[in-house]
Amino acid sequence: MILKIIGFENAVKFNCQNINIIEINNPKCFSHILEVLNNKIHGQEENEMFLLDENDEELNMNKEMYIAFDLFNIDYNSKRILGKLYEIIEENVKKTQDYKIENMMLNVRNCLIEEINELPFEFAMKQELEITEILKLFNLKIDNQNYTSVLERVEILIDIIATLKIAKILVIPNLKQYLSEEETVELYKYSLYNNVNLLLIERENSKKLKYEQVLRIDEEYDEQIV
Repeated sequence: MILKIIGFENAVKFNCQNINIIEINNPKCFSHILEVLNNKIHGQEENEMFLLDENDEELNMNKEMYIAFDLFNIDYNSKRILGKLYEIIEENVKKTQDYKIENMMLNVRNCLIEEINELPFEFAMKQELEITEILKLFNLKIDNQNYTSVLERVEILIDIIATLKIAKILVIPNLKQYLSEEETVELYKYSLYNNVNLLLIERENSKKLKYEQVLRIDEEYDEQIV
């Protein structure tokens, strides 16, 4: 995949061996590129940035990319994540446990009907519940209480993205402000191992680390591959 930003010569090329970094020294350029990227990821029309496949066909960034701005408040239970989680569980249950759960729910329904029949009213009730409705009934969510450090929070987000396949690219602005060089490289290895492409967008230049391919845009909008 390739990310093209209109007005810049160099594209960001994603592969399974490297982590992509865009260092943007100009504050207006930094905020504008993040705004356009965020809008595009959330489904808004933007003509300044495009994600292309190997055939130069445009990809839907809303489906292919996930952006994490606030690393202290990552929403592991967003509609996008829970929707995919419920979908996968429902598929697995239907393959292995559908008949068993059907009988259990039938027993629960019959118990309720016995109690309802004691009342002098007419009632209407659904014949059966979908697996997703049962999951919502039990309020199934991803527990994030055990992940305290920034590194742990991002690693579990990578796990979620890789397992649920909700995106192929994880975008994180200013990640290096929160991690040491050793932690950053550890995260790179974790991301590559899980086949999740990382795109870091940084305000400051920093020492080039292992696995990085860096596009640097200076104050005058001049660009350089480092």
